[in-house]
Formats: sequence, structure tokens, C-alpha cells
Amino acid sequence: MSRDEHAHLLDALAAIDPSTLDYQDWVDCGMALHESGYDWTDWDEWSRRDPGRYHEGECKRKWDGFGNGDEKVSSGTIIHMAEQRGWRQPIADNTQVFDWDDVGYVADSGPDATEAASMPVMDADDGSEWDPAGMLYEYIDTLFDDDDIVGYVCDAWQRAGETKWLPSKGSYTRRAREIKDELTRYHDVALTLGQWEEDAGAWIRFNPLDGEGVDNSNVTAYRYALVESDVLDMDKQLPAIKDLNLPCVAVVSSAGKSVHAIVRVDAKDMTEYRKRVRWLYDYCDRHGFVTDKNNKNASRLSRMPGVTRRGRRQILLATEIGAESWDAWKKWAEESEDDLPDEIVGGIGDPVELNPMLIGLTEYDCILRKYSKMILVGDSKMGKSTTLIDLAQAICVGGEWLGMQCAEGKVYYINLELDERDFRNRLNEVWEMRSEAIDPDAQNKLMKVNRNFVHMPMKGRADLLWDIAQTIIRRVLKYGPKGTFAAIIIDPIYKVNGGDDNDAKSVARFTNTLDMIAQSCGSAVIYAHHHPKGATGNRKAIDRMSGSGVYGRDADTVIDFSPLFVPEELWARYSHMPIYRAEVKCRSFGYRKPIDCVFEYPRFYRDATGELAALKVLGENRRKEGSEAGGEGNKETTKRKWELKDLALTDAFESAEKIKFNDEELVQLTEEFVESIPWGAYGAEPATLGAIINWLNGSTKGATVIREHFALSKQKFNKNRTFKRLTSTTLEP
Repeated sequence: MSRDEHAHLLDALAAIDPSTLDYQDWVDCGMALHESGYDWTDWDEWSRRDPGRYHEGECKRKWDGFGNGDEKVSSGTIIHMAEQRGWRQPIADNTQVFDWDDVGYVADSGPDATEAASMPVMDADDGSEWDPAGMLYEYIDTLFDDDDIVGYVCDAWQRAGETKWLPSKGSYTRRAREIKDELTRYHDVALTLGQWEEDAGAWIRFNPLDGEGVDNSNVTAYRYALVESDVLDMDKQLPAIKDLNLPCVAVVSSAGKSVHAIVRVDAKDMTEYRKRVRWLYDYCDRHGFVTDKNNKNASRLSRMPGVTRRGRRQILLATEIGAESWDAWKKWAEESEDDLPDEIVGGIGDPVELNPMLIGLTEYDCILRKYSKMILVGDSKMGKSTTLIDLAQAICVGGEWLGMQCAEGKVYYINLELDERDFRNRLNEVWEMRSEAIDPDAQNKLMKVNRNFVHMPMKGRADLLWDIAQTIIRRVLKYGPKGTFAAIIIDPIYKVNGGDDNDAKSVARFTNTLDMIAQSCGSAVIYAHHHPKGATGNRKAIDRMSGSGVYGRDADTVIDFSPLFVPEELWARYSHMPIYRAEVKCRSFGYRKPIDCVFEYPRFYRDATGELAALKVLGENRRKEGSEAGGEGNKETTKRKWELKDLALTDAFESAEKIKFNDEELVQLTEEFVESIPWGAYGAEPATLGAIINWLNGSTKGATVIREHFALSKQKFNKNRTFKRLTSTTLEP
């Protein structure tokens, strides 16, 4: 990946203070720069901003080892870290392409700490009047009961050769009442607690202890948690804490680059404490107040108010602000992120502006609008992917699809099944067969389709849709505001729907996630699903898809492709190409006439003759299918079904990889080979490996046609699972 494709990456990196990162995050930044085509000197120059941990030559040594393993870190890692720190990426050019691991920015509902007003913290020790003993007294009186044991530290030390001051274990045996009494008596913090190092300041533990030590196990009540950010601008931190309505018992200036918020969590034990702190930190992070995760321990030290540090004061900025309790705040926080729409009262009789039409541009032939969902259903291997590609290209150029005019727009195609190269090859194959490819203005239309088409290669990287939906939304919105893409295509859904098509609850969760994507991105969502095994013509079109009926009931538009039962004489005139009927069912439109079409790889072509209209879908009327051949109808129908199977097998054989056996070219008969057989493309009923073995061994009645065209030596099969295609049909059934 060239650095030109990541032009803003160094700007994003500049927004990150390396001293705020742990070791792994720092390494990840280097790996992301390496993957994005930058030089090791870019990483080294940025790393020098953390002189306390910078070591000459370390960046170069690590850089030389990047790229040798399987682990990759994309530019999205740096983008995400920068956006957490308030950096915003410039609006992307519509033609820009991003990597799958890139992480964009989608604002959550509720407050945004990065947008908080600025309020300078006036903590300079400039000789002005202040009451340090009174501040510490108020802090202790607010946080602790009189009998609580309070831990604090005034002693600090430094490692050899380092400048950072580290706290000692400190005192952990004195009760709050004793400390407050001495503060009242002496009105002096140093006389009460001891003198501190001026360059280090002093610390205090915000939860009471048992007097035996200072570990988490010594905490006697899990009342409070520390919220601190070394990332957000300090002048915004107190206003942001107020905007986030955190239930703070105290807020203290650290005399550094942050304020310390002591937040009420009121946990009954350590397990609940951890859960609540995790929820608290996650909420703050989502809203731009990036928390320091090192502060999650219940026995953590915080800055003590009423002392000085390097010429600045550790000041008690506020007490008892925000929500009155954890429960009250959590309820408020959940409501603040409520993204349900407002209720609408009345409105009957008011004019309504409908969403723009996307497929079919008049009220008489439109089948899909933007913001809506359409499911395309058909047999396995019938050509659903190339059909969706055909639709995508029609939208990109404002062309026709199955005879219906499409509105021009951008398409975001999520390819879950095909190798990236195979997919790109199919893009070319479909385009070459579209009318625009031979149009006098073909070059401009090719430029247009390239400008409007974005492909996300996801084979081998798929996950449950509800787990990756926010990432998809962020990716889509990187290209522009809501509505930039006319359509998002997901092909196929079995890769991301949880695997159980019959679980109505799981399917409903999946379809609800599709709704969220459509509404968040302002796009139509189009996706592919498959038929169950066997002929489905005896069912309504909306019920032919595999699994739960939720799929059919949920989609705004269902377009079902089912093979037609075509008499031999008529089928011959169509060169035995697969013939289908596309039946369209719409929630928001009236009846739409079925579309009869012929599949000539890689596209479906709408039949203009009208002579297919009288035909039935395969399986729709099994008796009639048999009787159409006359007195020998059942026999002829059976033969016809085997002919279809033979065509599908022949197709798979000719494209399969061959092996040499006794100077013959043979095909390995495996489950993978059976999966490659394009049953649907020929309207044939799918078969299992065992069934095919029976056909080829000649042990199944009615397999005459198959046995005429294929031969299998039982000895060869038992040993090698192979069969060969005969060049003649001399083998007797």
C-alpha cells in the first residue's frame, strides 16, 4: 500500500502523544506506518517526543523485523487512536479507497467530550491566597466516614538515571477522623501528613483500607473509581466531566496535564466493581473522554488536594457534581445514547416526500427505493453473484437491469465469498457483456463505473453481521455524508447471519442489523440468499428461500429466480440455456409482472418474445409437467431431469482440475467437486456425493442418460474416487 493512499496518516500520528501509549500501542503505530508505505524515520521522529522512553536505534531495529510474520496492522489503528484524541479526518474524496482494517468515525448520540467548552484550570502556585488544609479536609470529609482508614503517600523516589517520581507504599493505618482533627488543629497539610517532594507532589487513595496493606484485597468498600484522561485537552476536562454527568464526589487538579475525577460506583464487591468501572470507562471513551486504563484498580492512588507540585497546585476543583448516584447516572447515560427516533403526532393529510427510486424509475415499474432492503433469492450456483454485480454496475452508470432503468449512484459491494482476483475477473466479465461496454461513450461510462463502485473483499474475514455493522457503517461514511452510497450489496448472507437460517430470533437480529446499516448510511441494502434443496415451484415466491419465513416477511422487496419447466422443442430454440422466472414481491408497490429471463453466462437477459409467459416454474405443477410429454409423460419428465443433471455434471467436469491415472485424465470425486456442480444454472435438483456415486456405478434406476455419458470403473473408484468423461456414448446403460 503506497503512502499516497494514506495521505493524512502523519497528521493523525501527530495528534497522538507517544508518552500516553503503552508499549504495544507504540509498536502498533510503527507497524501501521510500515504497512502503509512510510519510512522508519517517520516513526523514529515521532517517537522522540517521548524522551523518557526513547532509545536511539530501537525504531530501526524493530522496523526491519516488520512484515515478516502473519500479523498486519493497518493505518486504521493510527486513525482510531487519533480520533479518540479529538483529531478529525478530512472528508474523503469520493474516489478514495480504504482498507478493511481502517476505522472511521461515527459520532455516538449523547455528549462529545472533544466538543466541550474550554475552562482553564487556574492552578499556578503564584502566591495568591488559597486554603490547602481546608481543601484536604473537605475532600476527606466528602469521601470517607470518620472510622474509615485512609491511605496516602507523601514520600517518592526515582529509579537510577530516570526523572520520573514514583510513590512509595505510604501510610495506610490512620482513620479519617484523626486526619481531620489534625488538619483542624494545625491547619497545615505538611504538619498533619508529612512533607512531600516538591517535584513529586502527594497522593491519596480514594477507597477506604483495612489497615493491613494497600492492595485491592485491602479495600473495605468499593465506593469510587478514578477517571482520568491524559489525552483530552486539560482545559476541556472539567466541562466534559460535567457534560458527561459523571456522579463525581470530587474533582482534583493533578498539577500536570489532567484532572482526577473521583466517580461514585457503589459496588458491593470486587466483581461488581470491575464490571462497573469497565462500563464507566467504555462510556467515557465512546464520548471522547479517553480514559487511562491504568487507573482501574480500587486501591489506586489519586492526586491529593492541598499540596503543590513543580510550581503548581493540586486543587480541589469541585465536590458532589453530576448525577447523585451510580444507578441514576447509568440510567441517564443509557438514555443519552438512546438513538430511537422521536415520536410523531398526527401528520395525516400532510404531503410526504418519499425516498428516491433506485430500481425502476416510475411508479409503475419501481421495485426498490433508497433506505429499503431487497433480497435476491435463487438456487446455489445459478449466478446470483454475477447478477448482483450486473445490478451494481447498472446503478453505477444509471443503466438497465433486467429491463428496468436504475438511478445512477455509488455502490458499496461487500464480497464475502469470492477470492479478490476472482471477483475482479467477474466484474470484467459482466461489464464486457453489458451494452455500455460497446456504447460509443464506453470509455466515459467505464470511468463512471470505476468512480462509483467500491469493493470490500471479505472472503476469510467475515464475522457475524451485528459484530461488524459499526465498522461497515464507519467505512461507508468515510466516503462522504449519509446518502453518499445509493446501495450497499452484501453477497451472500449465509457468511454473516449466524449460520442457522431456521432460527427466527437469530434471523430477526440479522435483519434488524440490516435496517440499522440502511438507516445509518442512507442507502438501500441488497443481499443474496439461496433456495433449499429440491424444486420449490409449488410454493409462493416469497416462501421459496431457505430457512425462516422472517427473511421473506422482512425484506421490502423479494426477487426470486426459479427455473422454468420448458418443453424440449422450445428449450432447443434457446440453445438449452437456463431459463428462469424472476418473481418480484414488493411491500410498497403494487403487483409487478414476473420477468422471464435467459441466463447466458455471466448475465440474465430479459426475454422479449413473450413466449415463456405461459410456462410454469419447475415443480409448480408436477402432474402437468409429466403430462406435457403425452402418454409417456412421466418417463419423459424423468429423462429430462436426468438430462439437466447431466448438463450440470458435464459443466463441472470440464472445468475441474484433472489428475493422471494410467495415462487417462480423471477427475477426483470429492465433496469439493460436488460443491462445484452448477445445479441451479441448469435447473437441476442438487444431489449428494453418495447419489452421484450410485449414478456412475449404474445402480440407480432412471440414470440412463448419466450412465451413457459417464463411465466409472468400480475398481478405480474404490481405490481413487475418480471418474472420466467418455468422448463417445457407446457405453450401454
